[in-house]
Amino acid sequence: MTKLSAMSDSQLLAHAPVLLTREHAIVADVIEYLAEVDRRRLYLDQACASLRSFCIERLGYSEDEAGKRVRVAHLARQLPRVLDELRSGSIHLTGLFLLAPYLTEQNAEMLLSEARGLSRQAVEQLIVHCFPRPNVASRIDPVAAQSALPLNDSHARSGRPATSTGPGTCASTAPTKLEPLSASSYRVQFTASAELHAKIEQARELLSHVVPTGDLPALFERAMDALLEKEVRRRTGAGGKRKRRVQKPGSRHVPVEVSREIWKRDGKKCTFVDAEGRRCSARRFLTLEHKVPHALGGPSTVANLCLLCSSHNAHSARQVFGEAHIAGKRLERARQPAAAVADHGRPETRERTEALVSSALCKLGFSKAEVTRAVAAVRAQEIEATPELLLRAALMILVPVSTTVLQNGASTLVAPHQSRAAVACGATARRAPMSTCLK
Repeated sequence: MTKLSAMSDSQLLAHAPVLLTREHAIVADVIEYLAEVDRRRLYLDQACASLRSFCIERLGYSEDEAGKRVRVAHLARQLPRVLDELRSGSIHLTGLFLLAPYLTEQNAEMLLSEARGLSRQAVEQLIVHCFPRPNVASRIDPVAAQSALPLNDSHARSGRPATSTGPGTCASTAPTKLEPLSASSYRVQFTASAELHAKIEQARELLSHVVPTGDLPALFERAMDALLEKEVRRRTGAGGKRKRRVQKPGSRHVPVEVSREIWKRDGKKCTFVDAEGRRCSARRFLTLEHKVPHALGGPSTVANLCLLCSSHNAHSARQVFGEAHIAGKRLERARQPAAAVADHGRPETRERTEALVSSALCKLGFSKAEVTRAVAAVRAQEIEATPELLLRAALMILVPVSTTVLQNGASTLVAPHQSRAAVACGATARRAPMSTCLK
């Protein structure tokens, strides 16, 4: 500053281009650096679950600064030419941040040339010109009617997030937001679907004696308490003493009491620690990870299990099995047919399919012991794990063919120990598709 203060006015103003050139070069170098860190996934060894966490926790950027640089770094990996635009100052960092979701190899030349030298507002105009969005629906809100209602009540009735309204203004839908208002309160804002709005209204009705005002924070706190209790119970059990069961050799199953002890020991946080002793701060997408991998004989014990975030879980797998193995597994998972996805979006596993078939067989009248033996025999045959194929194979074991009985003019194959369940199953198979038995 002493050097600058000694400059004349004309010298000081002439110095601006020099500083800007340096700044553009430094910003481009930082983005190139982050892109390379991302390519090598070096943030994982620094106990960070993502490049964004690395920017915030290791480089000291704010959340907004980190988000902007991470998006442009990802863009630079796909389109390295954007670094030249940044380095020359033709397009500023914010402009590239706004353009990133729309830039492709096909349109990059056109969009980048159009965006050079534009302000943020002009870049936004360019985007809506090239990628127009539909007009918002016309709406007139009854301001007086809204103001007569308590704030939370009006939100619940409209299904819209909290917005300020007044004469001549129209409430607008805003993106999801969570921001502190004071040391003990937060503003929570999101857009609710019609289904969620209906559930909120139903909750207000059911809890009208407990929460007579229909206060949304009170309703949501009760809902979150119930959800958290259910999820904690699912992960760690009810907390009471449980009878310990002997683990089957080779089983991946983690007993509830073991899971509970690990979550308590690890503090519900990723346990990855880097070379400098810094621990990963991730608390989301946590998984139970075998220190000695299960595939290499590692047991599901407290000593051999720990909590890792999904990023460090994958990082650990790459270190043990190699990048090629992980890439192959991902490709194999990507090729799974869409039909293998269950109702709740989970891939249909063989265990889940066998449980479905076992339930169907029990409903047809077979004993649990018979069904267990049949399913185990089918498993040994290595039949494709689809419900219909497993059910047909199990029925062939449970109802071996030996006799032909004439029923209603049609031949029916019956087992030597013919039971009503077997005949019913045969009749069902003739009348309806096999999938009907599985419902």
